[in-house]
Amino acid sequence: MRIGAVVSRKDDFNSSMDKDDVLNKILMLLVKALYEQVEVIVFPGLLGCFFKSDREYVESILRLSIDFKSLIICPGSYFETLNGKKYHSSCIIQNGRILLRQRQIYLSKWEKDEGFSRGEDAAFVNIHGFKTSLLISTDLFYPQVSRYIAMSGADLVLSPAAIREQKYCFNISPLWENVQQNLFFGVESGFKGSYKNMNFNSLSIIHAPLEMTERENGILEIERNNDCNLIVANLDNEKRKNAIKKFDVLSKLNIKLYEDMLK
Repeated sequence: MRIGAVVSRKDDFNSSMDKDDVLNKILMLLVKALYEQVEVIVFPGLLGCFFKSDREYVESILRLSIDFKSLIICPGSYFETLNGKKYHSSCIIQNGRILLRQRQIYLSKWEKDEGFSRGEDAAFVNIHGFKTSLLISTDLFYPQVSRYIAMSGADLVLSPAAIREQKYCFNISPLWENVQQNLFFGVESGFKGSYKNMNFNSLSIIHAPLEMTERENGILEIERNNDCNLIVANLDNEKRKNAIKKFDVLSKLNIKLYEDMLK
């Protein structure tokens, strides 16, 4: 499967932009993904926060997706309001339909201060034979979430990330560690910019188990200091499964224990 992660440069997306400008940038990236023969594209975290509501953002992406029927889209993350509660959420979209919804399970201090509520479980969807889940921003720092996802049989994790700048220097990519510990593919699209006077600085990286990468560094593709706004890689699930057979870290673990940790 051919997958792409959007590379966000600082202030590519910001609160001063009109929503039509944001949607036009998204449209151009979808066109590029189609040209690159990408089957799944991941956008950065917090992208939906530059719209009046989560509903407005998601419905805008749903409409756009109808013109890209074969392309599966993770539109980044947004703040979902439901029954008086607020969640940090994401989804997976194809051809005008939502295939999967996910709410972030753990909360950072700033999210708690903003009054967010926790999600309660990890959701899964089959994409071209890959059992797929979403890992949103703060959940990247809670290894029990990725371990539960892996023990549930996930092949692929999509991560719309938005990591505060002060954390960035200590942990360039928390998803890298999660991938190496759990041996799924990980696709991370990181937000760079500001939101409510907070600075975010996250990388875009496509991860794989060490054995599957040319330099044995766990990275299939990573953003570079150039003008490229989309990184692309091919994911070979059979090769990944063969790598797992050599070092199966999950077979002896108790999935119920990790499931209880999410609650």
